[in-house]
Amino acid sequence: MISSNPEQNISIQDSRNAKLPFYCVILTLLVAIGGFENGLNTGITNIPEQIIRNCSNGYNHVQGTGVPDCLPMGDLLWGFAVGSHSFGAIFGGLGAGSLQTRFGRKKTLIYNSITWIIGGVLLGASVNPVMFICGRIITGIGTGVGSVVIPTYLGEISTIKSRGLIGSVYQDSVVIGIVVSQLVGLPLIFIPGWRILLTLTSAVAIFQLVFIPIIGVESPRYLISQNKIKEAKEALQKLRKGYNIDLEFDEIIQGQSEQQINETNIENEKYVQHSLVVTDDQVGIKKPPSFKELLQDPYCRKKLFVCVGIHLAQQLNGIQSIVFYSTAIFLNVMGDSAKYVTIIIGSAILLVTLMSTFLIDRMGRRPLLLLSEIGVTIACFLVVIGSIYKSNVLLIIAFLLHVTTFSIALGALPFFIISEVIPTRFVSIVSSICLGTNWTLNFLVCFIFPMMMNALKDYTFLIFGVLGVFFVIFIWIFVPETKGKSIEEITSQN
Repeated sequence: MISSNPEQNISIQDSRNAKLPFYCVILTLLVAIGGFENGLNTGITNIPEQIIRNCSNGYNHVQGTGVPDCLPMGDLLWGFAVGSHSFGAIFGGLGAGSLQTRFGRKKTLIYNSITWIIGGVLLGASVNPVMFICGRIITGIGTGVGSVVIPTYLGEISTIKSRGLIGSVYQDSVVIGIVVSQLVGLPLIFIPGWRILLTLTSAVAIFQLVFIPIIGVESPRYLISQNKIKEAKEALQKLRKGYNIDLEFDEIIQGQSEQQINETNIENEKYVQHSLVVTDDQVGIKKPPSFKELLQDPYCRKKLFVCVGIHLAQQLNGIQSIVFYSTAIFLNVMGDSAKYVTIIIGSAILLVTLMSTFLIDRMGRRPLLLLSEIGVTIACFLVVIGSIYKSNVLLIIAFLLHVTTFSIALGALPFFIISEVIPTRFVSIVSSICLGTNWTLNFLVCFIFPMMMNALKDYTFLIFGVLGVFFVIFIWIFVPETKGKSIEEITSQN
C-alpha cells in the first residue's frame, strides 16, 4: 500500500524520476554480455561456412595435428548444424522460466555462462560433425536461457524513464555480437583460424562468469516475490544510489500485493515519512503459477496471446534467413564479394538498432513496432521482385531495408515487452512459452530455408511477405502502448 499522500514532498531525488543511475548502467552492460553471446553464436558460421565444411583437405590433418582441417558436410547436414543452435535454444528457452524462478535471476545468469564455455570448447576442438553439432546445441541452450532471463532481469532493474532504453540493450548486444563475429571471422577464414573464431564463445563467457558474482545484485522484484523484503529494498537502493527509493518501493510492493495475494490482507501497516514498512512475514507468497492458472486469468490470457503474436512476427519475416545465410544468398550473384555485403548488412543492423534504442522511450513501442513490421513486409516483396528480374541493386536495397526496419523494433521489443505487460508472478512462465515458441520457429526457418530456396527459388520471400501483412493487422489491433508507465501501473490496468 502507498501512504495517503504519496505525491507529497516528492523531490528531484525521487527514484521514480531517475534516468540512468551509474550502477544500473554498469550492471546492464555486464549482463548484456549474454546477448553478445547470442549474436556471436548466431552469426559465427556465416562467413567461414565454406572453410568449415568444404575445404579441399577434408578430414585430413594437413594444416595441423590432432584435429581435421575441416568438417565436410552437405547442404542438409550443414543446415541442421547451423540450425542446431536454435534447436538447443528451444530447450533453454522452455526451461529458463522455472530456472529463474527457482534460483533467481542472478544465479541463473551465472550458471548459464558455463554452457557457453563448454559449447565453445567443443566447437573449437570438433573432430567430426557430431561434435560440432553438440557444441552448437549446448551454446544454443545457453542462448535460450539467456534470451529469457536477461530481458526479464533488465526489465526488473531498470528505472521507469529508461526501461525502453535498457530493455533494448539486449538486442543491441545481440547485433554487436553478430557484427563482431563477421568482422573477426573475415581475417580468420583459414585453417585453423575458424577454430579460433569458434572458441571466442568460451573466452567471453569466462569474463561474465567471473564478474557477475562480484558486481551483480538480485532483482528487487524477484526478491519481493520470494518474500525477501529487506533484501529487496537493499538491492533497489543499490540500483538507485543517490535517490530516495521509498515511493518506488511502495509501488512495487503494492503492485505485487495486488497481483499475488488479493485474498490476503496485509495487517499492521506502518508508515514512516510516507514510506511503507513491510516485514517478511506480512507478505504471503504463492508457489510458482501453473499454465492452467495462467489461462484462467483473463488479463494474462489476453496478454499471453499478444506476446506470443509479437514473437511470431519477429521470426516469420525472413530475418534469420538473412542473418544465417546472407553470404550463401549473395554468393551466386556476387561471388567472393558476398562476404563483404554480409558485413555491410550486419553493420546496418547495428547502426539502426543503436539509433532505435534512443527512440523507443520517445516514440513509444506500438508506433515503432508497426513501422518495423510494415518495413520488413515491403522489403520481402522487393526481394521477390529483385530476384525475378535479377537486379543485384534492388536485392541489396531490399535486404538493407529489411534489416534496418527490423532493427527499429522487431529485434528488441519482443524480448522486454513481456516483463512490461505481464505481472511479475507470471513473467517466468510466459517468457518460457514465448521464447520456446520463438526459438522453435528460429530452428525451423534455419533448417528448412536452404530447401525453400531450392524449391521456391525467386519466390522464397513471398511467404514472409504474406505473413507480414497479417502481422501488421495483428499489431494494429492488439498491441498496447506501454511507454512511460511503471510495470505495476501497466499490469494493474486489467
